[in-house]
Amino acid sequence: MILVAVAPLMWSLRLSVWVLLVGSLYRSVRLHALRCSPDAVEEIEIDTERELSVRLGGSTAWRNGRLVASFVHPWIMLLSLRLDDRKWPVNVVVVADAVEPEAFRRWRVALKLHAVAG
Repeated sequence: MILVAVAPLMWSLRLSVWVLLVGSLYRSVRLHALRCSPDAVEEIEIDTERELSVRLGGSTAWRNGRLVASFVHPWIMLLSLRLDDRKWPVNVVVVADAVEPEAFRRWRVALKLHAVAG
């Protein structure tokens, strides 16, 4: 945003970039912060083989996929999910304060054990 404000661009190009930046910010806030986008992950169920089921926002259908990558920390988990019916992966951030402590602990242990065993 600073580069757009400082760079010597034509006013029409500058306006176009500002519209794209604001649109991207709006989409990111709806998807990741408010979780009200149709692409937002609402529920995840995972088994021992890293196969999973995901329910996206505004839908009652479960979609199959697999866990591609994960980063596990005592306070946060970063998950990259590849759904069978989508081309691009879905990224999910799970913060310890957002879920029940026991469920968060079980997920962390399961993901860490699989990373060590795999």
